Amino acid sequence: MTATNSTLMVPRIAEPKPKRLSEQFREWMTFHHYSPRTMDTYIGCVRAFVIWSGKRDPLTLGALEVNAFLSHLANKRHVTAKTQNQNLCALVRFYDGCMGKPIGDIGKFEFASRPSRLPVVMSKGEVFRVIEAIPPGAHRIMAKLLYGCGLRLMECCRLRVKDIDWERGILNVRAGKGDKDRNVPLPESIVVELRAHLAHNRQRFERDHWCVHLPGGLVRKYPAYERDWIWQYVFAGRTFSTDPTDGRLKVHHIHENTLQKTVNAAVRNLALTKRVTCHTFRHSFATHLLESGVPIYDVQKLLGHSRVETTMIYNHVAAPVERRIKSPLDQ
Repeated sequence: MTATNSTLMVPRIAEPKPKRLSEQFREWMTFHHYSPRTMDTYIGCVRAFVIWSGKRDPLTLGALEVNAFLSHLANKRHVTAKTQNQNLCALVRFYDGCMGKPIGDIGKFEFASRPSRLPVVMSKGEVFRVIEAIPPGAHRIMAKLLYGCGLRLMECCRLRVKDIDWERGILNVRAGKGDKDRNVPLPESIVVELRAHLAHNRQRFERDHWCVHLPGGLVRKYPAYERDWIWQYVFAGRTFSTDPTDGRLKVHHIHENTLQKTVNAAVRNLALTKRVTCHTFRHSFATHLLESGVPIYDVQKLLGHSRVETTMIYNHVAAPVERRIKSPLDQ
C-alpha cells in the first residue's frame, strides 16, 4: 500500500456564541439569589439605560452617562424617588457586580421629588363588604388572608400546605420580601373554610397526582418532594402549565392577576370612592392593629419590616387626633 498525500479532515467544532449581556446579568443575579421579579426589573432598568444612550455598547458607558440618565428620569420622565433609586441600584449591580467594572463616583444628579404619601386604608366595615362581594371560593379565602394576616399578594399566592401550623394557629411566611421568613397568626374564623378548601384540593391532587415547582435546588436533592402533598400550593391553579426551569408540565399557584381582577370587580360593584387594591388589605391590617392598641414593634414584626420607621407611616393614618378634635364647622 502506498501512502496518500490526502490530509485527514478533522471536523471543526462550532464555537459557542457569546452570551448576551442580559443573559450574563440574569445568571449573575440568579447566583446571588435575587428573586425572579427583581431580575426582570433590573434587566428592564439596564435596557432602558441603553436605549436612552442611543443603543450604545453599555461597556463604553460610565459614571457621566449614569448621572445624566438619573437626571433624565427626574426631569423628563418625572419618576418617583423610588423608581429613580431602583434604576441606580440596577446599574450599580450590573456594572460593579456582573461586569466587574465599577461605575465609581457619579457625582451629584437631580433627585426625584420625595412626596409624603399616606397609604389608602379601608374601615373595618369596608373591608368586610369587599370580602363579601367576592364570590365564595379560593379568591375570597385569599382576600381574608391578605387582611387577616397582613400578607403581600405574592406571599399569599405562594403559600404551601406545609406553611400552615394548625395546632399553634400560625401561618409561616417563607421567603417573603427580602427573602425573609416570618410567622403571623392564623385567624380562627377562617380555619373551617380553609380546611374545606384544602380537602377539595387534596381530592384533585390524589386523583391527578401532579408535580409542583420546588424552590432552589430542592428538586435535585429531594425529587420526591414535588409529588408530596405538603409541598403543594394552598391555592393551586386549575390547569397545568410549563415550568420554565425544566420544561415539564406542573400545577402552579393561582395567578396573582386573577385575584387582583376579582378584588377590582368587587370594589366597582360596591362603588367605593377609594382606590382599593390587594395591597390595601395589608395597609388596613396594620392600621387596625395600631388602632386596637397593638405596639408598633409587634406590628413591625408581623409585617416583616426591617426598620420600624417603615411601619411608623401607619401611625399617621391611625392617629386618633383626627377623631378627637372636632371641626370648627361642627362646633
